[in-house]
Amino acid sequence: MPSNFAISKSQFTNYMEEKKFYREDYPLDILGEFGLTEEMIYDLPDFVHETIERGGKSPLLPISIEQSFGVTHGYAKFSLIDTEEGIDVVFYPRFKQANLVAFGEEQQNALIEGKVIVADINDSFITPEGVEDMQRIKAFVQFDKDTNTVIYVPTPAIGKNLTAVAMEYDISGDDLLRIWDGDLITVREAAERGSEDPVTIGVDLFTDTGVIVIPGAAAQWENTVRRTMPKYSFGNDGCWVNQDGRLSYVSEENFTKDIMDALERLAKQNGMTFQEPDTQKEKVLQPQVGEVEEEQRQFVR
Repeated sequence: MPSNFAISKSQFTNYMEEKKFYREDYPLDILGEFGLTEEMIYDLPDFVHETIERGGKSPLLPISIEQSFGVTHGYAKFSLIDTEEGIDVVFYPRFKQANLVAFGEEQQNALIEGKVIVADINDSFITPEGVEDMQRIKAFVQFDKDTNTVIYVPTPAIGKNLTAVAMEYDISGDDLLRIWDGDLITVREAAERGSEDPVTIGVDLFTDTGVIVIPGAAAQWENTVRRTMPKYSFGNDGCWVNQDGRLSYVSEENFTKDIMDALERLAKQNGMTFQEPDTQKEKVLQPQVGEVEEEQRQFVR
């Protein structure tokens, strides 16, 4: 986690627009080895691609791996990384159950609710003699309910940047403590013509920045940072279906009545002409819609 990830007012827009990767450079051959076809990848909604392009993680997707004894199915998120050999993929598999026993009941409840907490963590490190050892550190902690894993960042890294953000936005000591406690705080900043606009600040460990500043109220921060896939997300070749948080991909030729009904509603909402896929009179318009039980391992090909 870089130490200079506090976002100033002038840096925020650049952060949102900065890309580390581009869609045309996705390693589709590697993704295909895990059952994620080109159609499945490119039919993900734009906001997902924007996250991946900035180096973030995908939603939890269905994967399949061919092995000598058959095909193994599972779920995982992925992100892209730069290597000397080119762009590679890191997978973050879903574990069968979460291991939160290191936290008290109140801390567990806060983590399950999606809050970032500060807690004492056992952290491994390498001594000058090259021996792995353990130390107790204080860290910001967040729970990824999709993969049932816990991630943490030492408090000095984020604390330093929270202080910088507090100075930038003239945040009071009490509000700064609220952020340390996992809350969001909304402040007003000067805008054009003497008006003031709300800006919401909070901690999120699933991004490179750690400290996230979003124009708007707390609801806008949640919608931007915690955005999830809609129930139906149509692409050029099929549709991603979100059934209670579990995603599946359905190709166009396998659309069910429910999916067709959703597509028809979408077409009408956008003033488009709808026609069943098996008719040749008109082409269907399919706009993209934006709306193991062990320690975590990251699988790199």
